[in-house]
Amino acid sequence: MEPRKRILINTTAQYAKAFINICLSLYTVPIILDALGEDDYGVYSLIAGIVAMLAFVTNAMVVTTQRHLSFHIGRDDNTATRKMFSNSVLMHIVVGLVLGVVILAFRNLFVSGLKIDDVRRPIAGIVYIMSVTMIFISFITAPFKAVLIAHENIVFISVIEVLDGVIKLVLTLLLINMDVDKLLIYSYMMTSVFAFELIIYSIYALGKFKECQIKRIISDLNINYIKELGAFAGWTTFGMGAVIGRTQGISILLNIFHGTVANAAYGIATHLYSAVSFVSTSVVNAMNPQIMQAEGRKERDTMISLAEQESKILFILMTLVFIPLIIEMDCILDTWLHGKVPENTVIMCQCLLAAFIVDQTTYGLLSANQATGKIKWFTIIMYTPKLLFVGVVWILFFLECSITWAMVAFVVVELIMALARIPYQHYAIGLNASLFIKNVMGRVTILIIVIIGAGLLMKYYINVNLRFLITVPLTIIIGCATIWTLVLNNNEKTILKDLILSKTKK
Repeated sequence: MEPRKRILINTTAQYAKAFINICLSLYTVPIILDALGEDDYGVYSLIAGIVAMLAFVTNAMVVTTQRHLSFHIGRDDNTATRKMFSNSVLMHIVVGLVLGVVILAFRNLFVSGLKIDDVRRPIAGIVYIMSVTMIFISFITAPFKAVLIAHENIVFISVIEVLDGVIKLVLTLLLINMDVDKLLIYSYMMTSVFAFELIIYSIYALGKFKECQIKRIISDLNINYIKELGAFAGWTTFGMGAVIGRTQGISILLNIFHGTVANAAYGIATHLYSAVSFVSTSVVNAMNPQIMQAEGRKERDTMISLAEQESKILFILMTLVFIPLIIEMDCILDTWLHGKVPENTVIMCQCLLAAFIVDQTTYGLLSANQATGKIKWFTIIMYTPKLLFVGVVWILFFLECSITWAMVAFVVVELIMALARIPYQHYAIGLNASLFIKNVMGRVTILIIVIIGAGLLMKYYINVNLRFLITVPLTIIIGCATIWTLVLNNNEKTILKDLILSKTKK
């Protein structure tokens, strides 16, 4: 299949999946909040979130496996592809077991230090165990999901993730009528969903792809492959760990300085952030395999061009979708949570989405760095400041600064680190920095101005119930018109029209 058509199909599948799942997710959160109550919801967000700090290792392993599989697929080296998969499975099993045992060893110490009611500590301990179990299951699932992404089989992943969202909704609805400890049962339910994903992904991958051969896993063991995967995974883990550590570090500081209600607000903000981040994930999953394959074929110019396209697409979509949500966040949250909006939730949601926008402006350069495989210094320079930001938040709270100041500082740091990718890649891979800024940021700045202006004007002049149902779609429509007329160049318009027409005819 022609690469652009594959990208279009995969992105469309991801968006269809995401639209369904975001609706299911947004519908589910108020139900869970009502069923558990603010305190138990805050407890679950805190415990599951903190243990999930180490789930970033799973994501790092997925990225590592997918990168190396895509690289060797680009080289058309079937033997190396099979050995990479086999050694990846072995590494996932070993690391998952070791990490699970280590995390469980700190259960009592961790739970005893939480600022929660003593009567809830035994339940919190069980939630901790279930969270660790979910991490281990996701570890075993990772190589099977990575091989699907490497082969650009995004449609199947999208179908399973929709089914995942439906199952979670059904389980949540069942939870309402249960006369049991709902926090405990909810943790069991979420663990069962992870187990379901493992079964489905593994069965499909083993039956579909020739490099997935369980009988060859032990015989394919190769220390050189393990070292290569381990080194890449190590630095990827550090990068993702810095982001997760910052997120959960802020959650801990909120609990210490502001209590569980602040954790509930932060939990809602991070849930919304996760729900709408599909806009980025859809594009990245569709384009990254081709970026890695281009580097595997030693086509550096093509790789850089694809990375630039990824950055521009992400920047456009982030601006188009997130800015209208930021402008109407107070109205959206009030409707979504039926008027029960914990204090500071609005500013947390707005700043998390704003930070996500600025990070995605140069995200394609992160993908380009992964494609080259030379990620050590890039990771150290780009991610260490993100982890150190937890110390900045501690200082701000210690000085009795408001949560708003901490959230604004969060956005500023994300902006600085996103822009820092440009000069780094200029020297590392030969990126034309001025051309990148012109192509990616120049025209999109016009879109930002138009969307902010249109959104604020409509918010000011339209005063009806559920106003966001009018203003958000209208702002997005105005944004789409601006993209077509002022943002896309003639070549991009031609490519887009050809892709749409070919898809329609098919």
